[in-house]
Amino acid sequence: MSKTTVISTIRIVTLIALGGLCVALYPAINQENLSAFIGQYGLSAPLVFILICAFRPVLFFLPTMGLTIIAGALFGALWGTIYVAIGGALSTMIGYYFARWYGRDLVEKLLKSNQTLRNMDAWTEKHGKNAVLLMRVFNLPWDMVSYWAGITNISFRDFYIASLIALLPFSFLYTYFGTQVFTPKSAGFIISLIIILIMSSLPYILNLRKKNIDDQ
Repeated sequence: MSKTTVISTIRIVTLIALGGLCVALYPAINQENLSAFIGQYGLSAPLVFILICAFRPVLFFLPTMGLTIIAGALFGALWGTIYVAIGGALSTMIGYYFARWYGRDLVEKLLKSNQTLRNMDAWTEKHGKNAVLLMRVFNLPWDMVSYWAGITNISFRDFYIASLIALLPFSFLYTYFGTQVFTPKSAGFIISLIIILIMSSLPYILNLRKKNIDDQ
């Protein structure tokens, strides 16, 4: 059996196992159950939380927002932000290499027969750092950006630096929102929610503005 066949088999078996795990766990995993599960570990709860955050990219049903709210509720704004940032830094790395291991070979095969894709791949190698930073600032789904970067020609260094620039402020924003989520009438809840909504809407606002300018 060739090395390529062995690697392909490992990839398929791993993906099936991960898919089965997700299907098995999905009905029992929600914000309340996750919070109770993490909280029961006492002094070890931060480590458990960080590990869950770190492996979130391969457990496709775990929402980033839900985990940051849990961090805020369990650990407070300061320590919650620290734990979210550490877990996020690890998950960003895992998401990138997970996608690279599964998807980059296929992309490289497609590049051989498509000049347009080769041009796009060359562009991402040159400008990928700025593209990643913009996608992070525009609050696009975190793991999806990591997967996209993993299958492109962006170097890990450029991708990771751009991601870390946005990681800490967003970790604080969402974690602080988590500390306020049970007091929806408070100023902190309202302000943090407005900021989150504005950041999430930026890509659509800019796209609409560009469309209006083009139509004029």
